[in-house]
Amino acid sequence: MEEQYFNEMRQQMAALKEQLDKQEIVSDRLIREIMKAKKKDINSTKNVCYVCVVIAFICFPLNSLTETWSWTFTAVTALMLIFCLAATEYIHRPVDKLNLMTTDLATVARVMAKFKKQYDNWLHYVTPALLIPWITWACYEFAWKRCPEGMNPLWFTLPILIGGGIGGAIGYYYHCKAVNAAKDILKQIEEK
Repeated sequence: MEEQYFNEMRQQMAALKEQLDKQEIVSDRLIREIMKAKKKDINSTKNVCYVCVVIAFICFPLNSLTETWSWTFTAVTALMLIFCLAATEYIHRPVDKLNLMTTDLATVARVMAKFKKQYDNWLHYVTPALLIPWITWACYEFAWKRCPEGMNPLWFTLPILIGGGIGGAIGYYYHCKAVNAAKDILKQIEEK
């Protein structure tokens, strides 16, 4: 009788363990699917950067027709865009290499934390260091060098400043989207 009781207990424990194992597998798979969806948000920021650079390089030849900007300014802008594209690729490369369905969660957490830190550093340090001198130079090129006689050059800076504000808002939106996706992935890992 006692042996039958222990056999029943063993069977119940085995069934319970099997249910827990299945639940853990489903939970792990669900977390990884959520992380995979968040990775798409991170990749969308990189794709927007690529599209912007391609559009800019398509527009550069138009400068020879309009001569709005000096060739020096155009060349420096091209170099700045190439630098930004290379930096974006460098920051995103470890995230791109992750297979979120198979990579261990500790590695995912480490890569996402590094990505988030690099993206925040880029926003707070590199972006102002590049954009403030560039926008100042653009205002000089467009407003002061090309301003018609008798017109206030400050009016000519408005399109550049408004365009810079719109571009900055779009860039900040995508920055927040990528950083928030990385934070969500880290949060998912911490909750597991």
